[in-house]
Amino acid sequence: MKILELIEKTALFLKQKGVDSPRLQIELMLAHVLKLPRMALYVQFERELTVSELDALRPLVKRRADREPLQHILGEAHFYGETFFCGKAALVPRPETEVLVEWIVSALKGQAVGTLYDIGTGSGIIALTVAKQLPGWNIVGVDISADALALARKNQSRLTMTNVTWREHDLLPPADGEHVIAANLPYLTDAEMSALPDEVAHDPALALRGGKDGLDLIRPLIAMTGERTTHIFLETGAGHAVTVSGLLANVGFSRVEIRKDLNGVPRFIMGAR
Repeated sequence: MKILELIEKTALFLKQKGVDSPRLQIELMLAHVLKLPRMALYVQFERELTVSELDALRPLVKRRADREPLQHILGEAHFYGETFFCGKAALVPRPETEVLVEWIVSALKGQAVGTLYDIGTGSGIIALTVAKQLPGWNIVGVDISADALALARKNQSRLTMTNVTWREHDLLPPADGEHVIAANLPYLTDAEMSALPDEVAHDPALALRGGKDGLDLIRPLIAMTGERTTHIFLETGAGHAVTVSGLLANVGFSRVEIRKDLNGVPRFIMGAR
């Protein structure tokens, strides 16, 4: 079968299975199997695929038709201009989290260097991206999941960042001196967990479930902060912004700001002392 014929037939199959952007999906999977940039496929449309290439592609297509995230299938995800290893141990990176990273970097640039704790670091995308943008800072990625931290270390080895360390801990570990906190903790409510989109359901529940109101981890993290926490940056669920802002004000953050995500939903919150 030729490349163009395979792309067209598989795109139709994926569309029938309800997969978004089906042609893009098969092109990315085929490029992965052939170890080519996706755009290189366009000058090889008449190339005949070998039996071994088709055999390698077939299980990937089946997994995508079963609504497994493409990032899990390919084993990588793109975030803030970098490519990260991705897997079932941690949340698939979302583009909107780039808004949080951009806010962190812009707020801390020009300030005296210090320590930033990335709580619930998962695959390490926030910790590693901030570390690259703020090379003088000491970044500590914290997660309760040993599997997630193994993935984060793998990403660190790919990006060769030396100003990041990792801690297996539940929320904020003992912190010496002034510090900054960043956190994209689980924030889906129990109701949202019961109605997850098929792709999201492949992410670990540990990285998604936020309890009845979605704040089971965000609330205690805020309570752990003290005068030595100079800034806290949070990604929260839709509808959480006002409540979380109040929680921050109640523990002494004199300046609280809210920013919207790429869809205009108030989602990101900063508290500063």
